[in-house]
Amino acid sequence: MRIHKGLWMSRSNSLDLDLKPVIDSCLDSITVLKTARELQKPFINFEEGIYNLGSLILVAYDLPRNVRVRKAVSRLLRRSPCFKLSPSIYLFPHTKYEEYDKTPIVSPSNLIKRIIIYGGRITCASRLILIHECSAKRIIEEFLNSLDKRVENVYNYCLTLENDEKFRDLKLLSEFKIEVKTLKALLKFYKNEMGLSLNGVYSKVYKASKILSNF
Repeated sequence: MRIHKGLWMSRSNSLDLDLKPVIDSCLDSITVLKTARELQKPFINFEEGIYNLGSLILVAYDLPRNVRVRKAVSRLLRRSPCFKLSPSIYLFPHTKYEEYDKTPIVSPSNLIKRIIIYGGRITCASRLILIHECSAKRIIEEFLNSLDKRVENVYNYCLTLENDEKFRDLKLLSEFKIEVKTLKALLKFYKNEMGLSLNGVYSKVYKASKILSNF
């Protein structure tokens, strides 16, 4: 049953068998999840090739055709510790988000509340796990590529600050300071909750923060 653009639900007890023809032909682009009664902790080990995202919360949404609303949701997603499946479908780690209430991090429940306030429609599900580890590997690799580009953008901006005065616009400086603060919070979350110690990425964020503190 189709419940959202790019999202289907099956009540079959033989999901693997039902989807086998599809999975065999496009496993690199399809993501299959199932519900699990017990919460599972994530375990990721790049050296050993282990990619287990543990229990997940799925959030899918439809937004009104309003530019301001879409920009507002986009800003919220940049503060959300989530994995992107498609432009409007995201997976969140299943954890205690109240521990991050005083940080820039946006929890799935807060994201859902804001989208509803903006007039959007939500489809969500919790206690989900990925059936195929190769899906987790693909999701993590895409996430890391996106994070690297985001950090590189901040880092390169900071390197130009000392040599080019045109980049010292107060509004621009403020935006990048907020971005660095957000990235620090997200990296801490990924380390504490997912076991992802992204030392190379954190090093660039730390250097960017140090440069920005001089302005």
